[in-house]
Amino acid sequence: MAKQMMMSKETNVAKYVRSIEPGKRLLVQALRRLVYLRAPHLVEQMKWGNVCWVGAGNVCLIHVAGDHLDFGFFRGASIPDPSGILVGNGKFLRMVKVRTAADIRPRLIAALIAGAVELDGGVPGMKSVTARTLPDSPSRPRTPGRVATLP
Repeated sequence: MAKQMMMSKETNVAKYVRSIEPGKRLLVQALRRLVYLRAPHLVEQMKWGNVCWVGAGNVCLIHVAGDHLDFGFFRGASIPDPSGILVGNGKFLRMVKVRTAADIRPRLIAALIAGAVELDGGVPGMKSVTARTLPDSPSRPRTPGRVATLP
């Protein structure tokens, strides 16, 4: 049985991310980069012990579990998912299970982020980054264990 991680009481995203064990931290940093590239207008904050992104409403989140991460979409049940990478059977929430870097498929996840932003009302006049501009595999930080500076 996988060990379940308790929700963090940390309120600062950067401090929380630094507290995550190194292997999962790299996965969290890669997902944060994707959200920042695809939806830089979203506000990153801690909610319910998780890293969340908020626009007009709650858009997406990262939940660190015992043996994986859940990259969740608050309105995921309404997001087109032709590749079938979203899991869950609740009324609204759907997640991408991330156990390794190979599970972070930038083009597919970018399309899900775009769908979530559209459901949130989008951003009029924002020049978007299309899924085609993202690499097929997750980018690696230039320095191991470091992520590009995020706001």
